[in-house]
Amino acid sequence: MEVVDSKEIEKRKSKIKNFFLGWIKDNYDKTFLVVLILALILRIWIFTKTLDQALWFDTAEYLSTGKYWAGMSSHMSDIWYYRRGFLWPLFSAFFFKIGLGESTIRFTEVIFSTGIVFLTYRLISIVYNKKLALASSIAMTFSWVLFFFSGRPMTDIPASFFILLSLLFFWKGYVKVTNKKHMMLFGIFLAIAVLIRMQTLIFIPCFIVYAFTKEKFKFLKNKKLWLAILMFAIMLIPHFVIYNHNFGNPVKDMASHYLGFNVEGTVSHNEQGGFSKMLMYFPDIPYLLFGSPQGPFTSFLKLAFTLIFLLGAFMFFGNLFLGFDKIFSNKKLQRDLFVLSWFIIPYLLLGRMAGLVEQRYVIAIMPFLFAIFLTPFLNLGKLNIFKNKKKFFVIILLIALLFIPNLQWGNQLTEMKKTSYHELKLAGEWLKENSDLQDVIVTNSFPQISYYSERRVATFSGGLRNPEDHLGVISQEEFNEFMQQEKPRFIVLSIFENHKDWMYSYPKDNPNWIPVIAFPPTTQPLLIIYEYQINNA
Repeated sequence: MEVVDSKEIEKRKSKIKNFFLGWIKDNYDKTFLVVLILALILRIWIFTKTLDQALWFDTAEYLSTGKYWAGMSSHMSDIWYYRRGFLWPLFSAFFFKIGLGESTIRFTEVIFSTGIVFLTYRLISIVYNKKLALASSIAMTFSWVLFFFSGRPMTDIPASFFILLSLLFFWKGYVKVTNKKHMMLFGIFLAIAVLIRMQTLIFIPCFIVYAFTKEKFKFLKNKKLWLAILMFAIMLIPHFVIYNHNFGNPVKDMASHYLGFNVEGTVSHNEQGGFSKMLMYFPDIPYLLFGSPQGPFTSFLKLAFTLIFLLGAFMFFGNLFLGFDKIFSNKKLQRDLFVLSWFIIPYLLLGRMAGLVEQRYVIAIMPFLFAIFLTPFLNLGKLNIFKNKKKFFVIILLIALLFIPNLQWGNQLTEMKKTSYHELKLAGEWLKENSDLQDVIVTNSFPQISYYSERRVATFSGGLRNPEDHLGVISQEEFNEFMQQEKPRFIVLSIFENHKDWMYSYPKDNPNWIPVIAFPPTTQPLLIIYEYQINNA
C-alpha cells in the first residue's frame, strides 16, 4: 500500500512539475527562465517601492468601487461609471471582502506584469521563432512602461495579459491547428480582457483581418470560430445588460460616445479625438519603447533608435508589401499582415477615441513592436561578426545592456511620481477619522476621497448624481440649491482636479465654511478641507 501511495505522490509531483516547467525544451527556454525570474524580481522591487503611494484618479475609482461592492461601508457612494467593464472592481472587491485588501491587489499587478513577459516569449515563439521571442522578452522585462505601471493597480496590465493570452490560444486553435478547446479559451480570455477594460475591443478587427485572409468569407461558416464568438458573447451578457440599463443600446452608445459618430438617439461626447488625430500615436513609438534616455547623446540615441525601428519594419514587412497579391495563399504573409494590423488598427482607433497619448493603452502591442525593433540586431549573426559559436547569446547580452537605460528611466519616473496625490490620501484618511458615517463630502477628487474616507461624496460638477457623470455639469445656481438641500459637512478644494473660479470662491463667499486643515500645512497648501460650522455664521 505504501509503495502504491508513493507512486501516486510521485505522479502528482510530476504533473505539477510538467505544468510549470514542461515548456522548457532547449537552451532558449532555459535562458528565458532566467529572464523570467529576473522580470519577477524587478517587479517585486517596484512593488516594495510603491506599496504605500497614493492612488491616482482612475485607480481610486476601481478600488473605491471594490470597497463599495465588498460592503466595507454602507455609507459610501456608488461612483462606478457603468460604461466600463466591471471585472477589475469585482476582482478587487473579492480581496477586500476576504480581508487582504490593497496590498494584495497591488501584488497581482506584479503577477500579471511578469505574465506578460512570459506570454511575449510564448507568443513570438509560436508566431515567429524562439530567437526573436527571447530577445523581445528581454526588452519587455526592462520596459519602462511595464516597470512603472506594475506599481499601480490599474486595468491596463491585467487587460493586456488576457488579450495576449487570448491571442496565444487563437494562434494555437485557429492558425496552427483548428482546435475546439483552444478556440473556446480564446473566446473566454478575450471576454475577460474586455470585461476588465472595454478599450480592448479595439483588437477585435485584427482577428477578423486574419480570419478573412485565411479563409476569405468562408470564415463566416467556421463552426469553431462561432463557438469562440458564442463564449465571448455569453460572458459579456451581464455587462451589456447593465450598460443598456444606464446608457441605452450599447452598440449605438459606444459608436457615439467613443468614436464620435452621429447615431440617432445618442449624444456624441468624443470631442477630443477625431480623424485629424488618428495618427497621433505613431510618433510616440520611440518614447514608448525606449523612454527618455539621459546624457549627452540623448538626441543621437533617439534618432538612432528611430532609424533602427524603421529598418526593422522594412525587414519585418518587406515581403508582405512585395507579395501582397499572394496574401490569400501564403501563410507567412497572412501572419505578417496580422502583426501589422495588431498595431496599425489599435493605433488608429486610439487616436480617434482618446485624443491624448497614453503609453499604458498599448502594452499589448509592445511585444511585436520590440520584435520589429530587434530584428536588425538578430540579423547581425548572419554577418559573421562574432566568431564564437554562441554568438547569438552574445547578441542577447548586448540587447540586455541596450535596454538597461530603459529600466533606469522607469525607475526615475517612479521616483518622480511616488509622492503624487499624497495630499489627497492624507485628506481622505483625516476625513475618515473626523467625520460621521452619514456625512457628505464635496470634492472633484471624488474617487480618492471616496476610497480613503469611505464616505459619501458629491462633486461641484454634478452634485450627488453619479459623480463619474462629468457630462451632466450643473450651474452655480443649481449647486447652491444642492448645498441647501443636502447640507454636506465638508468641502475639499485642491489643485489636483479642474475647478472653475466660482468653486474656489465658494467657501469665501459663504462664511459658514471654515478651513479646518490644509495639506501640506504651509503658506501654499495644495489642498484645503473646509467644514460647515453654523455657529460661525
